[in-house]
Amino acid sequence: MTKTMRQLVACLVITCLAGVTRPAEATEDHRPEMQRVRSSNPLITTLIRQIVQQSKTFRGLIDAVNASDGFVYFEEGKCGHGVRVCLVKVTMAGSKRILWVKVDTRRADWALLASSIGHELRHTLEVLDDRKVTDNASLYMFYLHGLGLGAGTTGTQGTFETRAAIEAGDAVLSEVRNYTSGRIAPLAR
Repeated sequence: MTKTMRQLVACLVITCLAGVTRPAEATEDHRPEMQRVRSSNPLITTLIRQIVQQSKTFRGLIDAVNASDGFVYFEEGKCGHGVRVCLVKVTMAGSKRILWVKVDTRRADWALLASSIGHELRHTLEVLDDRKVTDNASLYMFYLHGLGLGAGTTGTQGTFETRAAIEAGDAVLSEVRNYTSGRIAPLAR
């Protein structure tokens, strides 16, 4: 094994060990940690952390995801149907479900974006509550058949909607606006 290869392997092992053995830091005000809600995009991560600070409803959604068997990844991307945030995919990683959500960060109304993220996070909980939803086909059937509760509806362009997600988004929007008095400054890029 070459010296360069040994150095790369050593760096990889150290990086992996640091990520595995490092304990989660406690927050002073006991905000929920984003253990299972993640993003590789620093802008989205910062926005989610702001929403956690500003919305009790959103903190409850994060807590519920953290208590589930799944992970939710919010990544930058474009959604169809004129929406800013959308649940796009369910995959499996071993026994864990991974839910992928796209976030369109191009528009400047951060309060509405916070509301949309809360709305979609509620949808991810609906999915995580049904262990049979493990891929996109079962995700589609799950919403097509109304969650088994008659709560799902289809929109005009083949989208799916639930009352619980609408209410969660509205609550997050209200709490964020109350927290900031209606002023959320766009995050620096």
